[in-house]
Amino acid sequence: MSEAERQLLETLLPLQPRDYLILFALAGGPLHGHGILKAVEEESGGVTLDPANLYRSLKRLERDTLIARSGGQGGGRRQNFELTDVGGEALKAEAQRLVLLADAARARSLVDPKVPA
Repeated sequence: MSEAERQLLETLLPLQPRDYLILFALAGGPLHGHGILKAVEEESGGVTLDPANLYRSLKRLERDTLIARSGGQGGGRRQNFELTDVGGEALKAEAQRLVLLADAARARSLVDPKVPA
């Protein structure tokens, strides 16, 4: 990662929850908008994103070079999005921050001890 990319990353962290969920969904591979909506809902335990907000977020994440457009599916209108290297690094950094936050919640007995770490 270049120095410019590192500096950009510092300005983008911590990620907004919606952005984290979108990047998390794309960690599994390229997806189109509807695929992102479905992946977020399935992987987050039921969080739903408004489609209009999703597309505004995708536009901003693309502008910030966290995601990029990739080939569409079957020549149709659907446009796929994928993580960039910077997006992958942002996702890893945010995941690590959230792990530390979850550990702090466990230390304060805010999480049921039966819930696996």
